[in-house]
Order: sequence, then C-alpha cells, then structure tokens
Amino acid sequence: MKPSARVESAATSDHPTTPARRRRRASPRTTAVRLRFATGYLGLGMLEAASAELRGIPRTDRRLADVLAAQAELCLERRDWQGLLRIAKELARRHETDSRGWIHWAYALRELNMIQGARDVLLTAKRLHPELGVLHFNLACYYCLLGDFRAAKRSLDRACQLKADWKEAALQDPDLKDFWDHYDPEQIG
Repeated sequence: MKPSARVESAATSDHPTTPARRRRRASPRTTAVRLRFATGYLGLGMLEAASAELRGIPRTDRRLADVLAAQAELCLERRDWQGLLRIAKELARRHETDSRGWIHWAYALRELNMIQGARDVLLTAKRLHPELGVLHFNLACYYCLLGDFRAAKRSLDRACQLKADWKEAALQDPDLKDFWDHYDPEQIG
C-alpha cells in the first residue's frame, strides 16, 4: 500500500485510536502569545515576522495598550513616522495613563519636523506623568530646537534629578548641541 493510501484509510476509519482521532487541531495563537512573539521578533529586528504576528491579533484586541505599543514600536523601527503618529496618538487617547503613547506621539511629530506640536504633546503628558525622566529629557530637546534654552535647562535639570544618567545622554544628543553654547555641563542637574 502507498503511504498516502495508508493515511487516507486511517483518516476515514471510525476506530478511536486511529491517527485521525488522535490528531488535534492546533489552536489559534492567543493575543498574549502573538504579542510576545511580535515583541521578540522586534527585538531581533525581524520586522516582517513581527508585523505578521500583530496582523494575526483579533480586531477586538487591537486597541489594547500593549498591542498598540507594539504596533508603535514596529513603526518606530520602520521609521514610518506617519504610522507612528497615528498609532501613538490613539494609544495616548485611549490609554492616557500609559506614557508610551505620549512619548511616541511627540517623537513622531519631532521626526516630522513639527517641534512645537511635539512640545505641546509632552506638556499635556507632563500633567499625567510628572515623574517620567524621558518626558523631561525630550522636552529639553524640543525646547532647545525651538531656541528656548532656559526652558530646556529647567526640563533637563528635572530629568537629571529623576535619573542622573540623563546628563550623559544630553551630552551626546544632537538635538541639544546648541544648548551647550549657553550652558556648561557642570550647571546641569
């Protein structure tokens, strides 16, 4: 008997121990599993695989904070600023206590050269997340790009009060290069 005929006859048999009875259908991946896979693929730089996992998430779950955040990360990795803007704005509006939406929304605006808009988004977010160092650091960057060096210093000082590592990051950030014409690094913090 050919192997294919053996499989066919086993699949049509009514006996409970046949391969057809023992085989179980693979259950669809849950949202949590797909999200974990997508996040892992993003970490490995496998953007198409991450995208496929995110597309496989049921529509009813696509507006969950972690799903939107993963979609935002995918846009960030792809440098899709319009996509990031759309998704991050939705994340911030639907889940305003989740800081990821605000940070990504402002960053998308910054990359689209809409610096005042980026600053305004973070000023709104600052009321919700006053202890978030990255928010103050990014505000310092946006103030600097707008030429408001005093406000940039206040924001950078606050970021450094929350976490001293922001000072080193500030020395390397190209958005703050003009800032150092006005302030000495010893004046920060």
